[in-house]
Amino acid sequence: MRVRHLQSHLHEEKLIFQSSLEALRGQRLGLDAVHWLRSIQALKDPLADALGGIPPGIFGFVDKELEGFRRVNITPVFVFQGMTPGPKHSMFVNRMDQQMMDAWALLASGHNNEAQKFFAVSTSRINGDFVHFIFQHMRHRGCEVLQAPYFAGTQLVHFAENGVVQAVFGPPGLLLFGLNKAIVNIDFNTSGFDWIDLDRILNKWSMTRDQFVDACMLAGTEYCLTFPYLQVSRFNFDMAITVAKQAPLVSWMQTFPTEEVKADHLEGYCVCKLLIQHSPVYHVHENAVRPSGFGNMLAVPNDYSMVLGDPLPSSLYFLIFSGILSSKLPQALAKGEWLDKYQPLVDTVEYRQLLSDLSDYRQRALGLIARHLPPYFRNKRILCKAFWENLQNRRSSEPGWTRRYLKPEQLPDDLIRWNINSRNIAQEMQRQSVSKVDFKFCLAWHTNEYLNGGPLIKDLNRRIPEDEKGDDTKAVSAIVHFMLLEHLGLIADDGGMTVLGDVLKDSPTYLQEPCLVALELMKFGLLSGDPFEAAERPFPEQVGYPQGSVDGTTKSILLLARAMSLVPMKLKSGMWNADVDFDLAAFHSLVRLVKRALRHLAEASLVSVLLKNLQRVNLLPQGLLCAAAPDDDGEGHGIMPTFMLPRACMGIVCLFFLKFQGSFKSFTRELYAKFPCCIQPLEDLSTAFRFWEDLKRCVLAIAEPLGAQELADDMEEASKLLAHQRQELGLFD
Repeated sequence: MRVRHLQSHLHEEKLIFQSSLEALRGQRLGLDAVHWLRSIQALKDPLADALGGIPPGIFGFVDKELEGFRRVNITPVFVFQGMTPGPKHSMFVNRMDQQMMDAWALLASGHNNEAQKFFAVSTSRINGDFVHFIFQHMRHRGCEVLQAPYFAGTQLVHFAENGVVQAVFGPPGLLLFGLNKAIVNIDFNTSGFDWIDLDRILNKWSMTRDQFVDACMLAGTEYCLTFPYLQVSRFNFDMAITVAKQAPLVSWMQTFPTEEVKADHLEGYCVCKLLIQHSPVYHVHENAVRPSGFGNMLAVPNDYSMVLGDPLPSSLYFLIFSGILSSKLPQALAKGEWLDKYQPLVDTVEYRQLLSDLSDYRQRALGLIARHLPPYFRNKRILCKAFWENLQNRRSSEPGWTRRYLKPEQLPDDLIRWNINSRNIAQEMQRQSVSKVDFKFCLAWHTNEYLNGGPLIKDLNRRIPEDEKGDDTKAVSAIVHFMLLEHLGLIADDGGMTVLGDVLKDSPTYLQEPCLVALELMKFGLLSGDPFEAAERPFPEQVGYPQGSVDGTTKSILLLARAMSLVPMKLKSGMWNADVDFDLAAFHSLVRLVKRALRHLAEASLVSVLLKNLQRVNLLPQGLLCAAAPDDDGEGHGIMPTFMLPRACMGIVCLFFLKFQGSFKSFTRELYAKFPCCIQPLEDLSTAFRFWEDLKRCVLAIAEPLGAQELADDMEEASKLLAHQRQELGLFD
């Protein structure tokens, strides 16, 4: 839990102490993983949001930090946040609309350094997608890494109390949960660490632990607002200390200036107190998840489920704890809320509409899990809230706001039952001469079986005992791939072939995922060359973004750049030191949403398979969901679909190519000079051209049956422009 100005005040009061890392040698150190990631300076990239994907080299930077622990013989135990309730207000939300507008305006005016400063304060590099990929990478590396069922802080305190770890690293707010000492910073360069001690703090400030907790709540956390009488221009934590020592927090609750202010603050203080005292943790000795400090659920406050949601079956907690199931889907089922609190760097009508259009995928993902849970969860209505909707005050709704709900899809018991086992998957791999399960392998297998009436298709209507399928790692992986292909309409409901699956099967392996994502964007009407529309505030004038209908050349350039931006580039580690593009930033906010929805569907498919037979977890490797780094050759992928986020870099290079005038020699020289962080821009550009041709092949094939003729025509026109520019520069394969 983050407390306003606590750490800075501890520093001013000289209550942060330094020691040598030798003091931790041989110990197990529990770490709040997100707080640790925020402390790694090398991960800071102000343009990360503008580029839309995961920065290159992030896994290398993390590995370097892990090596630091190994050198000192410290065993780190990383705990990631689980199903934490959403914040009640925006006190710790750093994104500011005006600063985003200013960032784009400065960038358009050529003031890149100033623009980066604004991007840095208005975006968060440690977002949900980033955390997901880092978690899976560390798991693949063999680290002790787990996802707390709820709060990382309370789980770490429980581990410390029960001897699982000997020390804890995290924010000063850990002291709220009863921890006496916390490490707040580690520096491998100086071989030292900073730490705080609750007893020393209480002694210097002459206060009790209860008063300290009250002071932190009066100062403000992400769950409770700063006490109104402390809301001054130069707030200092010392003010909260003084107020807490004068009277208990409960007494100050009677002194709000108005009923409206009281309503805004009181609920937050109650929620914060409940979370501090009774947050659920995984109890190591009982092998169960229950509120800390209580022997059973009957002893918790009556409104407990309103804050944290309903308790889930132990099988789901196990999958959460092991990192197989991320927190989004189970939290929605438990709490009855789906929060889309991420605000894109370019807020468009298309982004907001896509959040609604993805409801079918989200309901299917929820249904895949809920079908294994008690009826209460299967019938739960889940309220959707996005960043532009009234997140702060639940008691009223803004004018024009229509509540949106999700409900787990009621899936029939006779879903397609893919009979895939170690025997038949080995035979098919031998037939195809491949060793890896992926979408291309599954589509080729399905096509062959369908056209020849093979057992994979014949067995769909036979009830086969559960233990006769999914009996090895590759079989489980194949079942999940087949389920996902079915959910996305690449395999028909009756097991037959579809137009989409038929065209995708012929794409080369290295282009399968970009092509699949492009086809998904096409489904939602988002693969086009039409300019995006501002959602509320107009786009910055300095950007010069086109509005309304545009000429054919502009439309072709937008379509080409967007499509090719789906192809990853090989990039050097470090920050992107070239241009970013306003349109591509808007486009990749949509790509992020689509890929996240695909990950949820894949994850839910896997969980649905595991909940039928939890013993299958033993078949899964540690790196089952580990995506390839954005700057490698594709090695290191897990055995499940991972949907790594691409950066918009290829699209930016494509724009440079499309608008360049000059010779091939000058183009090559300027290409390497303008994009020094690209390792092989010419080779990557050639790959992007091949992707465009393959995508056009797919669209032309599905244009008539799926009503995509307009897109097909636009791609034909764009191809003419592309061919002309390639001829002008002499760029041919």
